[in-house]
Amino acid sequence: MTRLLAVSIAVASALAGQARAAVPILTFEEVRPGMRGIGRTVFEGTTISTFDVEIVGKLPNIGPDQNLILARCSGGPLDRTGILAGMSGSPVLVDGKLIGALAYGWGFATEPIAGITPIDEMLALTRGDSSAMRASGRGLAIGAAELAPLRAADALGLWFRDELVGPFERPARGLPLSIPLSVAGLGPSGLGRVGSDLTRAGFLPIQSGSFGSAAPPAPPLEPGSAVGVKLVRGDIELTATGTVTWVEGPQVLAFGHPMFGLGDVDLPLTGATVQTLMPSLMQSARVATPLAEVGALRQDRSSGILGRLDAKPLLIPVRFTLTHPEHGERDYSFDIADDPTLSPLLLYLSLNGILASRERTFGNVSVRLRDGSVIKMAEGEDVALDNLFSGPAAFDYGTGIPAYILYLLMNNAWTRPAIVGVNLLLDYDVEPRTARVRRASLDRYRVRAGDEVEAAVVLSPFRGPEKVYTTTIHIPEETPAGTLSLHVGGALALSRAEEAYEPVLPRDLDQLIELINQLRRNDRIYIAATREDSGVLLEGTRLPNLPPSVANVLSRPRSRGNVVQVPRRSVLEEVIETDFAVEGSARIELQVEGP
Repeated sequence: MTRLLAVSIAVASALAGQARAAVPILTFEEVRPGMRGIGRTVFEGTTISTFDVEIVGKLPNIGPDQNLILARCSGGPLDRTGILAGMSGSPVLVDGKLIGALAYGWGFATEPIAGITPIDEMLALTRGDSSAMRASGRGLAIGAAELAPLRAADALGLWFRDELVGPFERPARGLPLSIPLSVAGLGPSGLGRVGSDLTRAGFLPIQSGSFGSAAPPAPPLEPGSAVGVKLVRGDIELTATGTVTWVEGPQVLAFGHPMFGLGDVDLPLTGATVQTLMPSLMQSARVATPLAEVGALRQDRSSGILGRLDAKPLLIPVRFTLTHPEHGERDYSFDIADDPTLSPLLLYLSLNGILASRERTFGNVSVRLRDGSVIKMAEGEDVALDNLFSGPAAFDYGTGIPAYILYLLMNNAWTRPAIVGVNLLLDYDVEPRTARVRRASLDRYRVRAGDEVEAAVVLSPFRGPEKVYTTTIHIPEETPAGTLSLHVGGALALSRAEEAYEPVLPRDLDQLIELINQLRRNDRIYIAATREDSGVLLEGTRLPNLPPSVANVLSRPRSRGNVVQVPRRSVLEEVIETDFAVEGSARIELQVEGP
């Protein structure tokens, strides 16, 4: 009898699932003002509740192939909270027929009026014929302008604003509803550091907790269930939460509006439990915590998101070790979305949040990325990130430069890179580790080509005694007679002294990685000399000292290939490693005598 009862319950559950999957729909054209129905969502825990809905109007053609249904909602807590952020995706039914997902709202509204995305537009996602608002994968043609922030970090802030947050930024008065973003692992200080950037990207960041790998299993998703999409998982978790609209087999529709509008995506899909409601005059919200993963998000488009319950996402693992001279070492392990624009943004925000939660983020501090800090590639050479940043902007450069390099790699114009992971070993110091070049000298100032010269460089550290560094400079055999100017200084000062960045136009991803790995580091003294040249850079390969007639022919606009004239070329460059971020420069005139 017990076994028969169990079989009966299983059959009834299966039939109920089929009934949910086969729920009839009303198209946008069939919906009429005055119709009344119900909505399904979660106000507490994982229990699905209903609320009342009255259709008050329709807005056709709000966008290409996009319409909107207007409705007044009531019942449950809505009379005191209004429409809640997190209700996005709540299915609305009229006479048992699904008309769409509650997805839009208005801040400071005095009544719970909502916008509903028609279900026929959302179902287009399951057929693969819905329009996308792709924000990434633009295929950068890497040149001097793109690599300039690595040598002149002044451009880093503009890059972050325009290239990362910019594509996701939503108008202050626009729709849709803000997406609650449960933030765990960063603490109040970390959330405060990155909160404004998350808000600009259309989220409502909320301090939350995380069960981590011990997350309880989620109940089976059904229309009205709370659902989460993890952007970052592990010791740090960022989870966007909303509501399930429709389930059929392994396919799940939710939100009723885009998360980012990225098109094809691959992110963890989770269940969620609502901890409490947060009423607000501006925008009320649900506070939710993600449960165990149930599948993967596959589509992020204008009419909603589409996930699959039979899929598992592939993310980029990040391993981050933070070392403080007094507090010791702390390891962090988390995974970020694998997407050309999302990955750099999430890496930048996660690193900023961690540092802000643990250390001081203002004033003259020092941040060193130690040897072993790399972006690991599945094939070929890893991308080195070791460098030293010191001063008021050290915090931003130490986290922004790795994210910027990741952005260059993932948006290269040649091939999709296979990134195995990101490994960062970061030393933090509350004192600035800067030193300025005071003077430089040679043991002699008249030489012949092929000679060796002893050079001494004096550095004046911050609050410390002067230090003298020496090296041997070899004068190349092919150096012509005449005056040779030696520029001595740190990476940034030397680049500015040269005034013109040499063209950097790699021909493929391998050459881009090689160029990045050869970029000057801040903790080194460089002694460099250049001379006039009539060469060109052809398809990423330097051809120096060409006859002027050949250089002119190759540089004509109709010449085949990627060709750039190079008016100067390097004669020599010596490097001295230090423990400081080197600032300033000096110049030495050296007379090269003829044979």
